[in-house]
Amino acid sequence: MKFNQLLTLSTLFSVLPLLNLEAEVKTPRFISDGMVLQRNETVRIWGTADPGEKVTITFLNNKYKGTADAQGNWMVYIPTTKKSMIGGPYTMTINERKLSDIYVGDVWLCSGQSNMDLHTARLVDLYKDEFDTDVNPAIHLMQTGRNPSVKGPQNDIDEQGSYPWESMSPDKVGHWSGISYFFAKEMFRRTGGVPQGIINCSMGGSDIVAWISTDSLRENAPRHVQTVEHLKQPGYLERCAALNRAIGETYNQLLNEDPGLKGQWMRADLDDSDWEVVNQYDPHLGDADGRTWVGTLWFRKEFNVPQELVGKDSLLRLGCLVDADVAYLNGEKVGEVTYQYPPRKYTLPAGLLKAGRNVLVIKLRTNGSPEKFVKEKPYKLFFHGGQTIDLEGDWRMKRGILMPRQPGVEGVNNGNASALYDNTIYPLRNYRIAGILWNQGETNAGRPDEYRKLLPVLINDWRRDFGDVPAVIFGLANFMERHADANYDGGWARIREAQRLGTQSLDKAGFVTAIDLGEWNDIHPLNKKESARRAALWMQRLYLGDNTEVVEGPTFESITFSEGKAIITFKPGTADGLILRSGKPHSKDTPGIYSFGFSIAGEDGIFQWCEALVINNNQLLLWNDRITNPVAVRYAWDDDPIVTLYNGAGLPAPSFSTK
Repeated sequence: MKFNQLLTLSTLFSVLPLLNLEAEVKTPRFISDGMVLQRNETVRIWGTADPGEKVTITFLNNKYKGTADAQGNWMVYIPTTKKSMIGGPYTMTINERKLSDIYVGDVWLCSGQSNMDLHTARLVDLYKDEFDTDVNPAIHLMQTGRNPSVKGPQNDIDEQGSYPWESMSPDKVGHWSGISYFFAKEMFRRTGGVPQGIINCSMGGSDIVAWISTDSLRENAPRHVQTVEHLKQPGYLERCAALNRAIGETYNQLLNEDPGLKGQWMRADLDDSDWEVVNQYDPHLGDADGRTWVGTLWFRKEFNVPQELVGKDSLLRLGCLVDADVAYLNGEKVGEVTYQYPPRKYTLPAGLLKAGRNVLVIKLRTNGSPEKFVKEKPYKLFFHGGQTIDLEGDWRMKRGILMPRQPGVEGVNNGNASALYDNTIYPLRNYRIAGILWNQGETNAGRPDEYRKLLPVLINDWRRDFGDVPAVIFGLANFMERHADANYDGGWARIREAQRLGTQSLDKAGFVTAIDLGEWNDIHPLNKKESARRAALWMQRLYLGDNTEVVEGPTFESITFSEGKAIITFKPGTADGLILRSGKPHSKDTPGIYSFGFSIAGEDGIFQWCEALVINNNQLLLWNDRITNPVAVRYAWDDDPIVTLYNGAGLPAPSFSTK
């Protein structure tokens, strides 16, 4: 009897900790230290507890109460409408739990793909001084996890890949979104010091359909919902993942059979006299028997270092390489990047460089792209004090291992329907925000008509979650080669038009034109500061209600045709009228032929470059003497367009087509 009593007591005591754990009042992980609460709102704080559990929140000497419902969910409402509440840092207690470093100000949801996600660490070539010195305890950012999922809507963000709320300081901002960073600084200035909170939930390469709820997709683009139904079958994804792991292990084992690894081709004393001499920008670099090489290519280059530079701090810049590289200097590995986009910046260890002859080796893994070394990027050694050693030009090359393209088995990805909405946007749905910034579209460049339809669907979808807040949409920046053919009708021009027209169909929405902020050879341009400033101009009008500044460039309103000419009228409000800047070459192949970026078509539908002249302050006269009866006009209709039309505020006109 005593034994049974002791056993019962022992069992009771052993489960008490579990009972206490179950009774704990919990919140989503982003309701935490450092959060920024939206001003002029009724803020919601929510979470889970035992059914019937009482929840008391103390904030700014006031108590707010709630009770967990039968499912254990609770929500407490806190008004932030008093002007005196703006600021911080404050503390908040949720029952016994204490949160600190809380501010009341403006909260912005920043989302999209890689150009929204691009971290400030990638932008140091332009803004290092700012990143190294900026400290502002009233600007905070929180990064959500962004792992695609087909498990349905989640109640909390994914912990993997997320960052908690943190304030702006040099030791933190390296992993902040660059656009978010500059936008928060700009809005802090424009609001006279109102605290700023950024929720960044973006993912490189993501498709717009991944960010829209299943219900909205089922109504507007049901085919995307249907394509993921089989992924939800029990055990299917687990089996696919196991197969992919096996394929990856086998593929990597084959890569390790690389003769360059076995023969130690990175050695400084290797005899490379039988290696091919190649130019790094040869469009057929590495091709063999008319076939683009997939596998590894090895490159070697000798260079001399003067005695006076030995011992100085040095940085090796290898531009951008397609696709993955390992770099060796004098036989020692000095850096590695596993995919094509990041700039190669390798700090060299002290003592590695020698006076006189040095040997640089690159093991490049290529997946078949004709481009290996991206043009107009720095391939140099940089020394403290400003001296450089140029590494462009001829290299010695030898083919490593020839590989098939790596096969794969289906899995969840950032293009699946609702795969990012469910575990990044839906968990935030009760959080109150000031507005939305959306920077995405590169992945959808092949489906512009669908994108034009889905963009307003996405914004309205999110407004059902977050309230009827203003939205700013970023158009794609200029990228890739410019085309001499006026009839080029590429995906990037068409997706920009879809973005512009989709934005126009929304209330309280603005369109940021960025066709002059890109880089033809980099899908991730560095000038995020100006992009953010243009977004802040829009939010100053849409959110703050301040109409004192011009927020957009000349915007197409109408077109008429008369006497063989086209007359385009632009919307009123253009600052200081239209400004037509100097023409530019159509392409690198036509350096002496200039254009204003306008083309005109006759009844045959064939476009030709045309002349342009500003008339009547807000109108343009366009003509081509070879076209007597024009019917359509295009402007900046290219991947990397000629951009010449601005207003006095320095804002460019967006591209457009009247066809």
